[in-house]
Amino acid sequence: MNKKTYFPSENEKKEIITLLKYRGDDFYKLIKDADKLRKELKGDIVTFIRNQNLNFSNICYMGCKFCSFSKREGDKGAYRLKISEIKEKTKIAKKRKVSEICITGGIDPKLNYDYYLELIKTIKKEYPEVHIHGFSPFEIYFLSKKNGLSYEDVLKDFKNAGLRSLAGTAAEILVDNIREIICPNKLKTDKWIEVIVTAHSLGIKSTSTIMYGHIETLEDIAEHLGIIKKVQEQTNGFSEFIPLPFVYKNTYLFREGISRRGSTGIEDLSLLATSRLYFGELLPNIQVSWVKTGSKFAQFGLLAGANDFGGTLFEENISREAGAEFGTYMEEEEIIRLIYDAGRIPARRSTLYEILEYF
Repeated sequence: MNKKTYFPSENEKKEIITLLKYRGDDFYKLIKDADKLRKELKGDIVTFIRNQNLNFSNICYMGCKFCSFSKREGDKGAYRLKISEIKEKTKIAKKRKVSEICITGGIDPKLNYDYYLELIKTIKKEYPEVHIHGFSPFEIYFLSKKNGLSYEDVLKDFKNAGLRSLAGTAAEILVDNIREIICPNKLKTDKWIEVIVTAHSLGIKSTSTIMYGHIETLEDIAEHLGIIKKVQEQTNGFSEFIPLPFVYKNTYLFREGISRRGSTGIEDLSLLATSRLYFGELLPNIQVSWVKTGSKFAQFGLLAGANDFGGTLFEENISREAGAEFGTYMEEEEIIRLIYDAGRIPARRSTLYEILEYF
């Protein structure tokens, strides 16, 4: 991989850092400029999705220091869903009329390649019209190495089984010296990029994310945003960008005094606004995370450049285990109420941002 293709220049990073540093009157102008650009690109429509998470296993040995979700075999609360249980959860999702099932879980060493394929096929068979979204670049990387397959082989198999889009998670901060501290056993930045670019080349779109508020610097955030933009310029495969504040309370990083107490509200709004201005029309969908920040603050994020409120989720365990206090499910009616109150027009969307219903 040619690093120059996907890594930002020093001048590009300085541009981002300048925006992230704004405070006082400059900060208010940043928010206003981001909101103005949001209106130019997306109008007053704020989208959301009726989706359901499916956490198939919480057994994982990767040892990421920001994670409180993972368990070891035999730990209290450890679980690994059988295919029959996947089927039952899919039936529930169908009754709820969700348009997306999002698959996520630990890197469970006892789950073989066939399990993953059977998981996807079971969902597709039980609920053919649902969009199956899930699996991070790390899971694709892990399965390729474990089974002697290329990234392309794994992604093609998953696509043929019914996977329609990839989760752009496991990104955290795409800076290797930070990754060596917070997730030393995960894939390196260049490998994350390789998997994402391969997925996009196969017509498998993905989300894009950043996890911030732990040990990273503004320079690290700038590097990460620059990489996301460079990949999007090459592939146009990202459907949205989602800034994810670090939930610190129950994590090793915080308990051991390595990280700070997450981001501040100003930092949250600054990153939303900076993302809007930096990505522009290249990546026009910016999502708030009500699970991480709470519904009231997420609503305020709609005034800082965001145009998407995320999903109903129904089941969310990863943020909750880390200490998030804002629930695992939000009723569609509450999302609509918050969007209306922000002076915007609520619309339910598909995973890939097709409008399904206005309210």
